[in-house]
Amino acid sequence: MKTSTATEVRSSHLRTFRLDGGRVALVPDQAVLLADDRVTVSVRVDAGASLEIVEPGGTVAYAMRGRSARWDVTIEVEDGGSLTWHGEPFVVADGADVVRTLTADLGADTVVSLRETLVLGRAGEAPGRLVTTANVRRAGLPVLVEAMDSGLGLGGHRVVDQLLHLGLPACGDGMVLASGGHLHRWVGDEVHLSPVTSTPRRPGGGA
Repeated sequence: MKTSTATEVRSSHLRTFRLDGGRVALVPDQAVLLADDRVTVSVRVDAGASLEIVEPGGTVAYAMRGRSARWDVTIEVEDGGSLTWHGEPFVVADGADVVRTLTADLGADTVVSLRETLVLGRAGEAPGRLVTTANVRRAGLPVLVEAMDSGLGLGGHRVVDQLLHLGLPACGDGMVLASGGHLHRWVGDEVHLSPVTSTPRRPGGGA
């Protein structure tokens, strides 16, 4: 889907719907996430354009009976562009095995707010397996490069809630990145207990 504000969102398994202004809803087009699924999401924001991605609900990766699935996101935001994407919880149920990747190439003068909430297991069940990698670059320089394997353990916790802010005011306590941005991360047991908040607003509106 390419909007009149020079933004584009494409996906293999999710459908995009234009909302008001520069907002786009990302809605599953079919049941996801199941064994052997290879979900891709591609986001592009041209110079000077603004985009906010809205997810009406979270995603559950279901038991996969020894098989696996992928969820790959690529983002490109040109100089002067703005992207807000505060994703809903991504739940990896007992028996699921998922690889989730984020690759982002950002211009030097961009405003970006990305929230990711990962939950290992539904209430009352054991966690599934999740391997995540992130590679975020700004003006060609690394901003955030890391990997997490839930099989190595999270100290007994099951929730990772994090918010990456670039070009926005700090939102509570957080890690100051070499790029000048901020990473707010919380590891705990219940999503509703997370202190991570998304209160700063991007220029032109949106959460």
